[in-house]
Amino acid sequence: MNTASSRLATLRRQARRAFEFHDLIYLVGPAGYPNYGDELIMEAWLRYFARHRPLATVVVDCGRPGSANLLLRQANSRAIFVNTLWELTHHANSAPEDSAIDPERPWEWVAAAASRFGVAPAEGSGVEMLLRAKTIHLVGGGYINRVWPHQMALVAAIAEVSRVTGARAVATGQGLVPALEGEALTRFLTDAAQFTVFDVRDRPSFELLDGIATATRHGDDAWLSPRLQQPTDVPPSGEVVLCAQSDLTEDFRRGEASGPAALADLLTAILDAWAVPAEQVTVVEAIPGYDMTVPTLMGDRLDGARIRTFLDVWRDGLPTGHGATWLSTRFHPHLLAAAAGDSGVAVVPKPDYYGTKHASLADLGSRWPILSGDDPIPDRPVAGGYTADEVAAAVADKRALAKQLYPTGARVR
Repeated sequence: MNTASSRLATLRRQARRAFEFHDLIYLVGPAGYPNYGDELIMEAWLRYFARHRPLATVVVDCGRPGSANLLLRQANSRAIFVNTLWELTHHANSAPEDSAIDPERPWEWVAAAASRFGVAPAEGSGVEMLLRAKTIHLVGGGYINRVWPHQMALVAAIAEVSRVTGARAVATGQGLVPALEGEALTRFLTDAAQFTVFDVRDRPSFELLDGIATATRHGDDAWLSPRLQQPTDVPPSGEVVLCAQSDLTEDFRRGEASGPAALADLLTAILDAWAVPAEQVTVVEAIPGYDMTVPTLMGDRLDGARIRTFLDVWRDGLPTGHGATWLSTRFHPHLLAAAAGDSGVAVVPKPDYYGTKHASLADLGSRWPILSGDDPIPDRPVAGGYTADEVAAAVADKRALAKQLYPTGARVR
């Protein structure tokens, strides 16, 4: 290739690269582990951008980018999957005592490593991509709180990059309860104030942000998902759909039992009280493995039940809108099934975490009873989930926020 042709090829590559990153949206969230709710939220935003910002390059920074890519790549052809911020956060949380990272304030190192070159040399290419972003968007979920306090470093990093580069920082659909404490909470509130919008999904989280002018409450990000069904007028089928987790059940008690065993006892007692044969039960899995432990502990009570694995429900959808009654500890199956009009019971495996989550859906109109370990067994519910108007209002509220954050036809600077 002669010199002129080589120079022209170089200019073309540079032009393509400049155009590719002219509108770079950087999404941060816990996709890829996988978890049905986390994948649902990330998919919702990726599809939103595919439709409303089709020329934008969308970077997804998540814990397991390989898995996320396989699950989500069809949602947006311009998505790039990385784990820069999550890798920095996990490194700081697990650093040895003799490292330069302060174990009491790991967020300081993460914020520095994310916002300038050389602090974490191995992440240089990822940091370069982050520093190019026009918008850095912390997508929804309940992962910035006292259950996983080290993940507050994600907020610190986004805020610091925003200060350094001028990128717009936004957060949507966050669940912040149980709240961080001490210095972590103080730093979190300082960094949250750097965000152009810091949106939450429940009242206690909104109250935590009291005094932050950019705080809003528009519900969970799943209300943006195209997987939502409008409520259907389907008579009860006699079927029961069961979604029962084993993680985050250490505080669950029923009589003398605790944890997954106590949850298995309660669900068995409910099925017995409702006289539901195993052949009329479908077990669904929102997190692979974790949602099969309790059904296994229920033993022969579920002999003959149908099993739908995570991949089944991810590819084919949750079995909502068919007149089944739900028993779910998980939040997003509650949201989607109630949105389809299904009756159900929400079981709270960890009161200080899931209590707030399920209550946020009741606040929007879900008619599902919310059950703790030693509560009396309820009658089989028949009231349904949400009304069509309630679903429409929740969807409109979240879409209005999305349009506010990403107005159609807006000039990218």
